[in-house]
Amino acid sequence: MFAPRIAAPLRNVGHVQTLAMAKTTFAKTRVMAPVGIRILSTSQSSQNEITVAPLIQQRKNRPLSPHLTIYQPQLTWYMSMFHRVTGGAVAVGFYAGAVGYAVAPMVGMGFDAAAITSVIATVPVGAKIAAKFIIAYPFTYHCLNGIRHLAWDTTRFMTIKGVYQTGYAVLGLSTVSAVALALI
Repeated sequence: MFAPRIAAPLRNVGHVQTLAMAKTTFAKTRVMAPVGIRILSTSQSSQNEITVAPLIQQRKNRPLSPHLTIYQPQLTWYMSMFHRVTGGAVAVGFYAGAVGYAVAPMVGMGFDAAAITSVIATVPVGAKIAAKFIIAYPFTYHCLNGIRHLAWDTTRFMTIKGVYQTGYAVLGLSTVSAVALALI
């Protein structure tokens, strides 16, 4: 099944080899050492360093790939990025509020429902609406974009036209629902 020169090192599986034996095995077969063969010395030969040096210099002179700078930004990029950001923001906000609400009274801070209500009552109406919008928009966007992704899982709206239509629908509905929640 294997060629004789490749099968030879396979016969030595489990045996300890010296560095010289391993080098000759590699030179003859030009394959990696089989599993189970240990090389006793790990020192590098100066010949190997000499042959690798020009390659390292060539790599330093290669141009970098332009990556994302050559592509035109698209709605799908921004919506995907914003979906991840809003998911993280909603999770951090939820956990911070829950931990703060649970731990603050134990350490003597007034972070209970009565304290929160009294602080919010002193805030001007415009600031309340703005704060509620800032809290509501990431939540509504993430929820509606999640529904959009669930629709994609059923292979609906998978054309370019469908992707953009649902994208603009999510942006519009998120704004309208966040404004409605902020005005409550």
